[in-house]
Amino acid sequence: MQINAPSRYDKCLSTPVFCCTINKNIVYFMELRMSSFAETVKIIQSELASAKSRSNEYILFQSLEIAYLREINELIKRLNSSQEQSSKILAQIHETDRLYLNAREMEITGHILFSRHGESSLLGQKKLGLSPNACISKDAVQNMAITNRSSDALLCYSPQEHPPLIAVSPMNRAMQTASLVIPQEIKNANIEVLPFLTENSISPSGHDFRSVADMQKCYSQLSFWTSPLEKILLKLSIWIYSDRDFDLLYEKRKSAAEEIQKHGNKILSDSDKPDVCQDLNYHGDKIQDINALIDRVDQRDCWLFGHGKNFAAFFQDVFGIESDFDYGETRRVYKTKVNGTPSLYSPPYALIINQKTGKIEGKCTSVSDMSLQEKPAPFEAAAPSEGATIPNVPKVMTQLGNSVVQAQEKGTLERRTLEDSVDVEEQHTEKNHHESSPLITKGC
Repeated sequence: MQINAPSRYDKCLSTPVFCCTINKNIVYFMELRMSSFAETVKIIQSELASAKSRSNEYILFQSLEIAYLREINELIKRLNSSQEQSSKILAQIHETDRLYLNAREMEITGHILFSRHGESSLLGQKKLGLSPNACISKDAVQNMAITNRSSDALLCYSPQEHPPLIAVSPMNRAMQTASLVIPQEIKNANIEVLPFLTENSISPSGHDFRSVADMQKCYSQLSFWTSPLEKILLKLSIWIYSDRDFDLLYEKRKSAAEEIQKHGNKILSDSDKPDVCQDLNYHGDKIQDINALIDRVDQRDCWLFGHGKNFAAFFQDVFGIESDFDYGETRRVYKTKVNGTPSLYSPPYALIINQKTGKIEGKCTSVSDMSLQEKPAPFEAAAPSEGATIPNVPKVMTQLGNSVVQAQEKGTLERRTLEDSVDVEEQHTEKNHHESSPLITKGC
């Protein structure tokens, strides 16, 4: 029996959501427009329990996905228009994620936040890349001074009961950002300063240089034939900057570290000139090291403060999401288990620390994805009608009819696009929504 889903959805996802029941081979569609998301999930779960074919399971999971995207879209709108209720709305966003993942049979086992540093522009603070270990702007420091009063709403676990893991790049702008953003309620965190979170860059502004001697040592190790641009930029920086400039950078870094360690363990050394750890000889695999860090997260929050290029590379490699991080952008990843198999899930939105107000805002991307280390056993592909393929469930992350699966098998990530098994017309959001949402690389 052929099942046809509703063929049209409105651009803002404020569409009716339909689920199906089967009674004597007759399919009934029930409109859930007036239901809350929690009620919608209960209804769909009830229908799934009695579904008699894979086609109907698939249509129900599509209904769940559409309801989830619609709810997230509405909550992000409310977050951006009702900042006085931001903590409440952020809690609702997390609860929506939890309900959705639970309906997908994905057990949350940890929560990771990836935050890019505050504003540090190429022309301003980085001086076209020549300013070594560049800081964030004075305006960013001033405006983000209030962020730690509300940033606890981004956590998913009680910091008192589940001490969080906070990992920070040793570079100045990441240290400064962490010192301003870590929730003031956190006092018992496990804090680590990790060299593999440093910037991916060939310019001096992207290196953890702390003296002219550091730059000269790096310069002597570079070959002009293999790294001509990097060597030229470094030589220019050596000519322009002095140890006095590095003394100013040190004071800012030390001040930031002193603020950070108020939230947990000590991170400054006991030397005559206390500083955070530095490793200019790191040559490891940063993505692999971030994954190893995530492996240590169990029933607690983990907050990473670092740099846009590094985090963008991680999201591209693990989730296939190709987009840049804005200043202050924070992306959420849930560590989950699907039928006992470890996985990571990236929800279809990003949270932004507004660099002009210090308040937390959001942008809806409608791009969600999941990375799996092994295939879950149930719901293997089947052909319910006319050769259509039903994707593995709950592995699939449907995008208004388009299903994309991220699998990681034997250490290798592969991306597959699955054919639609129902007639659903993919809709695009408005043009200005795309322009304001750099996470979106393809139409939703």
